Amino acid sequence: MTTIQWTDETWNPTTGCSRVSEGCRNCYIERTPPFRMAGRKLGDPVQLHPDRLAAPLHWKKPRRVFVNSLSDLFHEDVPFNFIDKVFGVMGSEEAGHHAFQVLTKRPKRMLEYAQRFTRQGIDFNQLFPQVGLGVSAEDQKTADERIPILLQVPAAVRFLSVEPMLGPVDIHPWLYERELVPREEKRPKLDWIIVGGESGPKSRPCDVVWIRSIVRQCKAASVPCFVKQLGDYVLDRNDAGFDGEMPTDWPMDTDVDDPVNEWNWQGAKIRVRLSKKGGIPKEWPEDLRVREWPK
Repeated sequence: MTTIQWTDETWNPTTGCSRVSEGCRNCYIERTPPFRMAGRKLGDPVQLHPDRLAAPLHWKKPRRVFVNSLSDLFHEDVPFNFIDKVFGVMGSEEAGHHAFQVLTKRPKRMLEYAQRFTRQGIDFNQLFPQVGLGVSAEDQKTADERIPILLQVPAAVRFLSVEPMLGPVDIHPWLYERELVPREEKRPKLDWIIVGGESGPKSRPCDVVWIRSIVRQCKAASVPCFVKQLGDYVLDRNDAGFDGEMPTDWPMDTDVDDPVNEWNWQGAKIRVRLSKKGGIPKEWPEDLRVREWPK
């Protein structure tokens, strides 16, 4: 079992990782017991665990399985021949009752892996229909860099995790297929969005306005959205319906009715009462209590 709300089980055939962007600065992997007790840090050699490969084959109950919560399957130190073994398990008949979720910050290597099948005339999507592939993006820059690469991968489900959310992110260009063009030229869209603020020591602020924007963008495009948590350092307006103790006033530098400048609001820090990570929906503004999965 796992405490990650958007999955049922974690499976770590590899462990260890290294930082690639600002979203990695306070990575929880270093605070996870197997790493903390061993004194390991991000940047230490990635470890392969062949003895863990068969684990999903023994799970009788169908599960959503997050692959490598303590690593990145497409890390440069994980050879393709080992990734083949992981996908071999995910694509096997014995594991066909599970849904696998593979999340990476290295979409170029993920695309390179998938293209090995395409060059051989193999339909990657049909070969692994129960495997969803996703990328993490913590801000607009990483979203702009990683999402277009993800959309080149012929996955059954393509998803985006905006966590830890460090700034406003506009994802609407990737939520719709292009209209008025031949079907064969249509650009694929994202199938699922996860969003959440940062948790743990030295958490950076996450403004509820940013999360609300993601929820609204998804709703407008009829794309499933999963709000995982607001994080440990939540910023919000004091009139937005947050279920918690809030200051009586807060600074602002623009007109509240000006949608163009809505990002200029300076929110007040909110303390969640029941969960350090801000992961209990009943404490949130009602419009953020959204937890949906892709079909």
